[in-house]
Amino acid sequence: MPNGKCRIMKVDTKKLGNVVVFAITGDIVFYNLNQIREVIKSEIEKAVTNKFLMNLSGVGMVDSVGVGFILSAYKTVLSKKGSFSLVAPGEVVKSMLEKGGLTRLKIYDSEDDAIKAI
Repeated sequence: MPNGKCRIMKVDTKKLGNVVVFAITGDIVFYNLNQIREVIKSEIEKAVTNKFLMNLSGVGMVDSVGVGFILSAYKTVLSKKGSFSLVAPGEVVKSMLEKGGLTRLKIYDSEDDAIKAI
């Protein structure tokens, strides 16, 4: 960790109806990704549903590697003919996602809004 300011990442996975929600807290940056990459990949692969939400309300920062990670999860879900949306990214996170070209991802203000829409 280069500056000691990165927040350790964790992911809580829950199922709401037929939607799997990944609630991430911490910073989605290079130094933290190994902590959740395999958890999310495994959950996507074994899920009986093809609807996924990534709740980013607890994320403070995303770097370019984190953007790549989110894009990879999105592509994995698309390969299963599924839907993948983001929930509640803060302004800093949203800005990084836009800079990283993830403007095609649907973003919702809340999990309830997202579940109703997908």
